[in-house]
Amino acid sequence: MSLRNTRVAYGWAAIALHWISAVGVIVLYLLGEQMEEAPDRAAKIAAQGLHVSVAMLLFAFLAARLLWSLSQPHPRTLEPNVWFQRLAMAVQGLFLLMIAVLLVSGPLAIWSGARPIQVFDLFAIPSPFPVRMEGLHEAAETVHGAATKLFWPLIALHVLGALKHLLIDRDGTLQRILWVKRSPST
Repeated sequence: MSLRNTRVAYGWAAIALHWISAVGVIVLYLLGEQMEEAPDRAAKIAAQGLHVSVAMLLFAFLAARLLWSLSQPHPRTLEPNVWFQRLAMAVQGLFLLMIAVLLVSGPLAIWSGARPIQVFDLFAIPSPFPVRMEGLHEAAETVHGAATKLFWPLIALHVLGALKHLLIDRDGTLQRILWVKRSPST
């Protein structure tokens, strides 16, 4: 398997960045839930610290994924139905929009509280706000929570699309994003 994408298949770099991003998003969601369900303030602060640190690490992978994607050809779609092609593009576009909203609203929720973003207690990214900005803080938290809730229907659509290609179409679309042995023609 090649490092780079071709018009037929994804390269291993795109595959690795896809799955790191997918696992990272799931981990962030679970950490966010743990934060919301924390039994006390200390547990909530610990969960939030881990959530924020993992998010900042994932930000680096998402940025790498975006830059890699922009520099690579995209494999041709195997989907013959133009409406399913458009739905897939819409879901992917909404995924990117939701990720962008989460990546902006999360740090804003912290910074608008006039707090730095602590990353694994290794370094801090200082707040651009010298004092707490209550309205911005509340808005950022609300938007962040809403975006998280809107994200899961997109994941369901994405998984349903993958299952359609695997079980109904049997066209090899899913194998493009998995590390499976491909025929020599791919």
